[in-house]
Amino acid sequence: MQSFGFNQFGPPSVFKEIVQAPPVLSPIRVLVDVIGFGLNPYDAALRRGEQQANRPLPFPIVPGTDVVGTINSIGSDVTDYLPGDLVIAHPNIGGYASQVPVSHNKIGRLPSAFPIEQAVGLPSVGITAYNILFNALSIRPAQSLAIEGAAGGVGSLLLQLAKAAGLSVTAVAASKHANLLDQLGANQFIPSEKFSTANVKFDIVINAINGGNDQERGVAHVKASGQYLSLNPIAEALKQAHPQITMTAFQPKREYRDRPALGYLTKLMQQKELVVPIAQQFDFNLTSVIVAQSLLEQRHSAGKLIVLKNK
Repeated sequence: MQSFGFNQFGPPSVFKEIVQAPPVLSPIRVLVDVIGFGLNPYDAALRRGEQQANRPLPFPIVPGTDVVGTINSIGSDVTDYLPGDLVIAHPNIGGYASQVPVSHNKIGRLPSAFPIEQAVGLPSVGITAYNILFNALSIRPAQSLAIEGAAGGVGSLLLQLAKAAGLSVTAVAASKHANLLDQLGANQFIPSEKFSTANVKFDIVINAINGGNDQERGVAHVKASGQYLSLNPIAEALKQAHPQITMTAFQPKREYRDRPALGYLTKLMQQKELVVPIAQQFDFNLTSVIVAQSLLEQRHSAGKLIVLKNK
């Protein structure tokens, strides 16, 4: 089995092509023949060794949590999928490979005509956005929402999901992303450099910026008794300074299920209510993985980086 991984932490060049034995399926898993996989900032953090304290993994490490492919075989307890089914998958790890085993609870069936490149970039950012809006926050139609980092992977999905749920969405991002965010349906756009001085408050503010800097700026734009959510830890002093605001540092939880999220997201895509902006598509080879990993550490164009096999 072909895979792309590393035997030491370091820069993108540590990636090597690794030949692994075919995985042995547990009863609740399916084996997916990978058509394509998406890259995420977390993959680069794994490569740099930044997650080793919280999630120690043995070498070789093969990253990857965004996958589209066809089911090769199924475990003995799997009754809801069949070999040959086209699926979108959210494995815990191992997606940078020609095959990956995935729990049947972490996949969703795709129609044969579904745009593969869109699906490849969807799982991690889409599931995160879904859980933020429908599990971590309390939302209702007509509420006002501001998204800092609205042009990012999670932010752009949050914008579209919130619009579909009936919220009024203000996108906050660099000026160069204004046209993209207008196309994605933002009701209003505020350039990041002008957000601090903007005279406006919202029912909800989400900081979807990777790194989550300057949280005080977002909190200052939350209405009294409103909600503030960040993808990063929130300082206790900030919470104490604004006791009337409900503040949440988002973390995935065991009770958040992938299957309903994937079903909802793919349904919105079929209804043309959701798109995944793609920054760049790469071929399925080691050189492409190294280049794409390098781009993860730069301010690349808005959208996802994906790897697809040639048809």
